[in-house]
Amino acid sequence: RAAALDIWETEYLQALEGDHPVKEWTKGTWLRPLLDALGEPERSRFEACYAELVAQAYPRRPDGRTLLPFRRLFIVATAGANG
Repeated sequence: RAAALDIWETEYLQALEGDHPVKEWTKGTWLRPLLDALGEPERSRFEACYAELVAQAYPRRPDGRTLLPFRRLFIVATAGANG
């Protein structure tokens, strides 16, 4: 049993650079297993469609960067005297 519990959420803005920066950033996380499960030519078609959609959702700024909001949930539990 926890004596104290702190939970909070923080949203960071990732400043990404390069061609298709959101697609490339997400390839390192949740997108990788999906792409690995697809064969060609489905993988290439999906990746091209995804790149176009995220480019529309997260447009490049005049300074060349793309801002991507990234949420993190933090949980800190402190054990009680008996725990």
